Amino acid sequence: MDSDFRFKRFFCILLSFLIVNCDHKQNQNNEILFVLLKPSLGMFGDSIMAFWPAEEQLKPFVIIKNAFPIRSSSDILEVAKKDQLHYTACLYNSGVNDFLGNYAPEDFQIQNTINLQLQTIAILQNRCEHILVLNTWYVEFPWPSEAVSRLNKAMKENILTVPRLDSESLIHKSDLLDGGHLTDIGYNKLAKFTLEHFGTKIPWMGLLPK
Repeated sequence: MDSDFRFKRFFCILLSFLIVNCDHKQNQNNEILFVLLKPSLGMFGDSIMAFWPAEEQLKPFVIIKNAFPIRSSSDILEVAKKDQLHYTACLYNSGVNDFLGNYAPEDFQIQNTINLQLQTIAILQNRCEHILVLNTWYVEFPWPSEAVSRLNKAMKENILTVPRLDSESLIHKSDLLDGGHLTDIGYNKLAKFTLEHFGTKIPWMGLLPK
């Protein structure tokens, strides 16, 4: 269902609701309507998604997380295969955990991760009306910095069918908690861009109370 259709449906429902509800219960009923129309956000990934305080930072989305620490790209692919929900929007990240302890991966290993990412994205395209992929960012030892840099470059060259958040332009050393994970400030930066991005794709989202 595209965003234009949802936008028109929203106003048709809202108009009908206002016509038939003109008594003192109107405000309460409007609140119920807004809750029912809140967009859903599926979060698929590893610890970056798992630790994100999304319920606070990504309002008005209803958050459904499919994310756990130390998950590899293949693990996340299996989760996407099993998931049967439909989402207004989805966030996806993976890849860094594929190279823990592997500081100089072979080219085929980088490509294998890319292939797993592309398979997962293809599945999510059937589950999510809109998708945003998070690129990797600068990391420090003991995180596999060389592998992450090469993976980031490969993602930009290969993930072309859905939008990406090129997060290395947003996340800096001061935003890192342990050389790889994010501080609250780092997450706030990602949240701001994420809401701005989906706000352009889902215009009726801006009408909902946060």
